[in-house]
Amino acid sequence: MKIKYNYKLKYMDEFNMVVMDFDEEKSLEFATMISDPLGSDIPWRFEDLRKDIENYFDLLRGGIPEYRHGGNASSVISHKDYTIIEDPFYDEEEDEIEPICKLETVEFVKIILLWAYETYKFKSKKGVIALKEAEMVMKWVEQKMLEVESIENESIQ
Repeated sequence: MKIKYNYKLKYMDEFNMVVMDFDEEKSLEFATMISDPLGSDIPWRFEDLRKDIENYFDLLRGGIPEYRHGGNASSVISHKDYTIIEDPFYDEEEDEIEPICKLETVEFVKIILLWAYETYKFKSKKGVIALKEAEMVMKWVEQKMLEVESIENESIQ
């Protein structure tokens, strides 16, 4: 699956986690914020991940007007066409510019899916989760990747 934005995958052994680094992406302001919700506000555990992805698909298909996520690392507000990631700790008195990253929702969903796939692959290699569970989730993610590409192709036509 092709993602529009430049990123590098970083595997953090001491925390058993995968980080998507968007430092190289220059087409988006505050692109580094894209990875903030991954793993904290958007959990990797399958039940939570599945619920989030179902909500995002419902949003992309026009079933709901917006989907909000918020928490420890970021505030995420998604509409059908775009997603806004904000810093919940922004202080207008201390910070000159409010850090806001705006990207296409379909791209954000692809990023979540890719991150989830890599997270399950990595955690199963490290023995943090069972291989059978990881394979089941990775198959599900692959299916969702095809679905999101189908939704994307429908919206282009």
